[in-house]
Amino acid sequence: MARVSVVHALPVSPNDNDAVEWSFPPDLESEITTLAAWCQVHQQQRLPLSSSIEDSDDDLDESTNNEEECTNLPVPPSPDGDGAMKKGFLDRLAELLCYRKDPALITSTALIYTEMGATIVAARNSTSRRKTWSTEDVKMLEYLAEVLERVSADDLFESNPLPALQRILVEYYSQRIRHHAKNVMSIENGNTGLNFFNDGVCNAVVSGHLEAYDFARHVEAISYSTDFYTGLKATLTVDKLRRVVEELAFIRRPMQGAGAFLHVGQQYPGFRKVRIVLLDSLPARKVKTWPLPREAFSVTPQLEPKYHAELKKHKNLHAEMVLMAYFLACKGPCPEVFPYLGVSKKTCLLCGHLLRELGFFETRANHGKCYSQWTFPHTIRTTPEIAERLRGAVQRLRDILWDEGTKRDLSHRDAEKESMMAVPVAPRYGRKTTPFHRLVDDPRFIARETEWLAMSRKRDGEANSNDKSLVKLSDARDGASTPEVDTEGLEGKKTDATSPMVCAFCKATCELAHICKKCGVAAYCALDCYRSDWHRHKFSCRLGRPTDATDYLVLACHANKFSLEDDVANKYGFRYFASGHDRWRLFKLYRRLIVDWKIDEDELRSAVEQNKLKEMLTFRCSQTQAPCMLRDMQWLQSAEGFGTEAKGPGLAVIFEAAQRKLLSPNEQRVPIVELQPPEKRQALVFYVQIRNGFMPNADEDNWVSLGFCTAADPESEQRLASAYGSLVERCSFDEFWKAMAESRMVELFGKYGLADRILHMRNFKDLMTIIKKWHQSVWELKRFTCMNVADPFRAVVEDYGFKNCEDARERMQLRGIYQEYFERGGDEMRLHEACIAGNLGSFLESVLGRSLAVSPNLLRNSYPLENCPYMGMVTDSVIVCPESALDQVKAFASGDGGKEALVIPIPDAWDEAMTKSLYDRAAFLGTGLRKRYYSGSGGKVLMSLALQQGSL
Repeated sequence: MARVSVVHALPVSPNDNDAVEWSFPPDLESEITTLAAWCQVHQQQRLPLSSSIEDSDDDLDESTNNEEECTNLPVPPSPDGDGAMKKGFLDRLAELLCYRKDPALITSTALIYTEMGATIVAARNSTSRRKTWSTEDVKMLEYLAEVLERVSADDLFESNPLPALQRILVEYYSQRIRHHAKNVMSIENGNTGLNFFNDGVCNAVVSGHLEAYDFARHVEAISYSTDFYTGLKATLTVDKLRRVVEELAFIRRPMQGAGAFLHVGQQYPGFRKVRIVLLDSLPARKVKTWPLPREAFSVTPQLEPKYHAELKKHKNLHAEMVLMAYFLACKGPCPEVFPYLGVSKKTCLLCGHLLRELGFFETRANHGKCYSQWTFPHTIRTTPEIAERLRGAVQRLRDILWDEGTKRDLSHRDAEKESMMAVPVAPRYGRKTTPFHRLVDDPRFIARETEWLAMSRKRDGEANSNDKSLVKLSDARDGASTPEVDTEGLEGKKTDATSPMVCAFCKATCELAHICKKCGVAAYCALDCYRSDWHRHKFSCRLGRPTDATDYLVLACHANKFSLEDDVANKYGFRYFASGHDRWRLFKLYRRLIVDWKIDEDELRSAVEQNKLKEMLTFRCSQTQAPCMLRDMQWLQSAEGFGTEAKGPGLAVIFEAAQRKLLSPNEQRVPIVELQPPEKRQALVFYVQIRNGFMPNADEDNWVSLGFCTAADPESEQRLASAYGSLVERCSFDEFWKAMAESRMVELFGKYGLADRILHMRNFKDLMTIIKKWHQSVWELKRFTCMNVADPFRAVVEDYGFKNCEDARERMQLRGIYQEYFERGGDEMRLHEACIAGNLGSFLESVLGRSLAVSPNLLRNSYPLENCPYMGMVTDSVIVCPESALDQVKAFASGDGGKEALVIPIPDAWDEAMTKSLYDRAAFLGTGLRKRYYSGSGGKVLMSLALQQGSL
């Protein structure tokens, strides 16, 4: 057993006049652990740290040759050029040493390498057990060291050493193998019918009737079987397939590791002499609580017990920190130390930050979770230089935690997987609900779906055989469009390529006297027009610099449209105010200064850069001596803390207050995204908005469901908001959300004497009387022209010609035509009528008064259709079924949890073609098909199919 030794984690350095003792300052340790506890209970998952070597096969030595990357690295690069192989060796060894699902076995490894010998150093997490390392650990590592030495020295073996090494490693890892075999059986749950699972080798190894080594060999064999993986993929969901593959990869660790270890021994002569040093874990310790300021770190009553429980726990030392302390106590990493730590799990947020700040070592991944039970060794004797680096690193860690703790706009993050497993299965992108949206589609899915719809004219749809009755249920918010039929398109005229000489600003047709000298493209009738248009033209001109928040603010002020750019809101103080009334007042102040008083853009930029925004605004207001500006000056002077990047309490505080006022005690405990029915959640969001001076944006559900989409211009939208503001002050909350649920909003306005306020709102009454059941796809088209997204909603793709576009340029041209129509105040319902009549091209030409800048073929659709009342309509749920199953389906739909759905019957002869189309669509989109069975009349079993949308 001469090759493996167990030593104290902090060696006692010999007397050295240059050595100093670094101690973790108790107050600093208390502050860090308390901040970590606060972060953990509020949101444990933070943004994971990126690694310069993560997901990269580049050689470590090459990466550290970058001057920027190695400025803070006192360790010279490894002298050899095979960094990736050493990294893999250390990671595989760390994984193998974590042979049981136990936090105390989480391991980190390091390597000291020269041509004369290799020393492997390993450490584990703090543990309450007496011994960090067992006899089994030492025996396995002793055998591994012996094999590495013989392989590196080209010593002859009686037989191939690989099987023997695999057997030793598998037996050592057998507890973990049985654990993952049991997990595989649970996930598969008999769905695949493959003998490998419940009735085969998995069950045998779990029950103890099959040796772990024989089982591991079997897993290795099937890992290369395409038939096995085809069977899994055909029967398991994407999520279950990913989990099964992960579990099998865990099982393969010792078999794969054995081959990697032998390969390292063959490649590196230094492994002719191997020494393995195992570090005893350092004990956990009690750390006092740091009193956090309540104004910056408030704890809700729900989280307070958990927060105090975390504070009382003993603090542990993670394996990476034990290993780091060992090297620092040895006077720091020397040139022979390979600058990389192997890990059996991803590093936590605090370990990751400290490793990055010290700059001695890297690891392969970080999971971003924050743990309260974290600390660093209390005292280390080391060099003055390293002591100074440690001091700066822990102080910087404290500052980072303050930044993390004081973030008020921290959005929820799903927990990162802590394991190092990387599985070649595409991740699932599920639809998410927010307070403002019933669902948020992944943009990649929308783009893929748009591509599918655009290919419809290229697909062969001639299959019309009649086999069996199937029912097709679409996913939520599907466009209620019928199967596409071939119709003749509009015959249009070719667009005239010539255009008159028009001023880019005033649109006057005349001789253009001034051309922009920066871009040489934009032409104007006079210099004044050029100057007046500069705030808009600069975004398409050659500025010589990127556009910034000031440019967007100036553009918004000239357009009299409040900017929604995050950069503008952050830099110009809008985020300081939670109320929309205050934000609008600030915007009007900026508008008067920029438009009326001609304040210079450079002065705005300078105020932001010097963080003197408040001083600049109050000074300029005092200069004007205008009464309204003087009132704004006093208002800003009373706003303590207002300035660049200033952030107030945010909408969360207002939401909490609204929940307490409007909801029952039981409902107040429910997260707002889970509040039912949906109309109550939408009404609560709207109450918060309208009472605080906000309006629904185009990407929010309420923009359509409350009729804001019908506003012809910003002034009409403001009038509607004012009408709703009066209504919510007069009616009860329950009345309001029930009127939303029953499409009785127009009646509610009349009940409270506000009918005249909506009398002249074009199309408002018609939309609000049908909104519960469905709405016209033209409102989704209008939403698309108001949003900065690449692809429209599927009903818009189908109805308004976007599926005819061959590329993004044509799509943007078509969007521009519709955008111009709405900006001119065009009637949405007239456009809808032209759509379902199949006359989009001629109608748009008559309204815009010119030939369209797109091919007439782009404006073709499948309309008109006879006896189809749902032409051009969008509803939340659509069921397409054969006519023979109509009665059963209606009964099923009405009893399906009370959900209302539009049932569209199709001829039985179309059934097989529809089924094939659904399967083809699911395959193209990369989604699954959800199947459900239910009994129909006469004992007939009907099957329903639905796209599992939301995953790629």
